[in-house]
Amino acid sequence: MKFQLKRLISQIIFLFSANLGAFGIKTGFCVPFFYCNACPAASSACPLRSMELSVYKVFNNPNNFSLKLFLYPIIILGGVAVLTGRAVCGWACPVGLLQRATGRIARFLKKKIPFFKRIGQHKIERYLRYSKYLVLIVLVFLTSIFIGFVFTDICPIGMLTGTFPIMILKPGVYVPSSYFYPALIIFILFLLLIFLVERGWCRYFCPIGAFLAPFNKVSLIHMEVDIKKCKHCNICSDICPMGIDVPNMNRDPECILCGKCVSECPHNIVKFTRV
Repeated sequence: MKFQLKRLISQIIFLFSANLGAFGIKTGFCVPFFYCNACPAASSACPLRSMELSVYKVFNNPNNFSLKLFLYPIIILGGVAVLTGRAVCGWACPVGLLQRATGRIARFLKKKIPFFKRIGQHKIERYLRYSKYLVLIVLVFLTSIFIGFVFTDICPIGMLTGTFPIMILKPGVYVPSSYFYPALIIFILFLLLIFLVERGWCRYFCPIGAFLAPFNKVSLIHMEVDIKKCKHCNICSDICPMGIDVPNMNRDPECILCGKCVSECPHNIVKFTRV
């Protein structure tokens, strides 16, 4: 079986498992990827809501603080990240599966329209990738302390997997909140982003990706290039959906371990490695 076909099957299995609620199976498990627990079919919960709630309780209602609620999503995310780094983004996350489809259009536009190619090559693009860390710190943690829940109320993934299904399945029950229209605008911008920039959500805004990314430096499974045998043909870098300089990546935090460089390298010098 081809390597990328295995990855596709893995992504479909995780998407199916996230929707077991449609069959009456509610696990309550905190998944290490994006999938809104407000989805009528959801079998699990997004870790960000637990993070928001636990931080909110620490500073606004300390008597009702639950250490378990605070540590639960962090231990799950950290444990998975120590083992596989950011592989969740490439092998499990349903949003990653969505971007796998839209990425074809983004790659086509990059080839055909010089403007998009120049943006991808501009040095500012590397700095834009730090914005996801700001999203994690500011919109998930700081706003929960000083304002209340913000990120999960405007999250575009919540709109896609939670709000819209509820509106369709329960049209007479759903009542839009004050966050609905801001969230709708953000969702439209999210769609534009993933169609114009390959894995744009993963690159610039995903707070779960921001949490997992630093663990690439210490994860048990990572990507390795035999640089001594590298012919510098750049096929691996050109095919990388995250726009990484693969031969020089050295456990790059942006790597989602999708393995496309492994599949495409004509010299078989890129491989998965276990510490």
